[in-house]
Amino acid sequence: MRNRGIILLFFASLCLPGLHAGDGIRQDAGLWTNVSIAPKLLAGRWKTLYSLEYRSKEHFRETSLWCGMWNVDYVFNPCIQVGIGYEFFLNREPGGGYGPEHRYYPEAIFSYGAGAFSVNLRSRVMNTFTQWNDPHWVGRNRLKAACSIHGTPLKPFAGVEPFHEIDPVAQRFQKIRYTAGCSYVAGRQKWDIYYLREDYLSQRFVRNILAIDYNYAF
Repeated sequence: MRNRGIILLFFASLCLPGLHAGDGIRQDAGLWTNVSIAPKLLAGRWKTLYSLEYRSKEHFRETSLWCGMWNVDYVFNPCIQVGIGYEFFLNREPGGGYGPEHRYYPEAIFSYGAGAFSVNLRSRVMNTFTQWNDPHWVGRNRLKAACSIHGTPLKPFAGVEPFHEIDPVAQRFQKIRYTAGCSYVAGRQKWDIYYLREDYLSQRFVRNILAIDYNYAF
């Protein structure tokens, strides 16, 4: 019971930043949807993921971007896995049309579970660019906690993910994402429905997102 109370308190604390959007902070809202498939490569050790994502902005009225992603990880054991990923973006430009953008990253994932509870830390170092000679390196570390509800396919979760610049001169936090929602697992299919708050620290800008993810593993 004590562990359950700690997890619930952690979930609730991630919702608190949404209460502090005072005067002078610009806000937007949008919908993010992601569809992914996860075929097995080699039994037990390799995991791969292909996904397509859509994002909107301007209070759901405009498309923000489309994104295709590929990711592969090697599983050392239930607690540790490492991998690489690539993302291709088509960003909606102010004057209309779409501009391409690329991203690649190595990642490491550390997981721990005890009974119905699990904690997951994912660390990535990303290079995002439109031209190869103009790299932009950013680190991101997502801490996510989840709790299975006995006798149901539901699994509430919450997470926090800061992004920080990787620069020898100015290493600063760029933004922080807070998430809170629930997974629905049915066989090989999984639905995630959650609220995501993206807080751009230096720009005094907050994005409020309704996110829906679908994953099929086989």
